[in-house]
Amino acid sequence: EYVEYRAGAEPEVVRVRVIAAQGEQSCEAEAIITVTAELIANRAGEEMPFKHGLPGYTFKRAPGELWRSRYSVDQSLIYINNAHADFIFASRSDAAKLRYIARLYAKEIVLANFPGSGKEELLERIVELTLYMEENLK
Repeated sequence: EYVEYRAGAEPEVVRVRVIAAQGEQSCEAEAIITVTAELIANRAGEEMPFKHGLPGYTFKRAPGELWRSRYSVDQSLIYINNAHADFIFASRSDAAKLRYIARLYAKEIVLANFPGSGKEELLERIVELTLYMEENLK
């Protein structure tokens, strides 16, 4: 079934809990929703970068280049520079490598979804996404 949340007029942070039950079986989920004063509008004619779900990622060896990751809209693919010193350092353990790739992924998703946003807003979004990510990588 579908559930609809109607936000109030004022910005707020809301915790929403859903419990679904059928017979003796039940499932429960919880989410925190941030209600903002305004939505970021798409620029006229600008397409959303993620057309078919989230992009995949692959590695591209670019020794000596400073970029860590790049998003190709046309290919819906995030390229990760596996010759970058930070990648090499993070590769010392599987857990560190996973966290590093997830942070790069978060960076690219935020940059693609909030075009034209200021530095402060982008940083706030990255912090928000990485906190959620780190909680769910455990």
